[in-house]
Amino acid sequence: MPVTLAKLTSKNQLTLPKRVVEELDYPSHFEVTVLKGTLILWPGRIVSLERQAEAAGIPPKVLRRAVHLVEAEKAAKLKPGS
Repeated sequence: MPVTLAKLTSKNQLTLPKRVVEELDYPSHFEVTVLKGTLILWPGRIVSLERQAEAAGIPPKVLRRAVHLVEAEKAAKLKPGS
């Protein structure tokens, strides 16, 4: 596939050319990173907490509890006076 341009809107949204999306089989999400000043994106997927736990060999309820604790800690740091 030849190199083609993608448009960045004023709202920082990237519009990908139709033929690029077709070539990738119409992904709904992309993983994005910047490496040495180069934008890299590839089709990504959303994985459920249960699948993440399974892949890590952790019971799902343990992972859910850990996520809850991390979120609570973040919220406490955002409170004024904390």
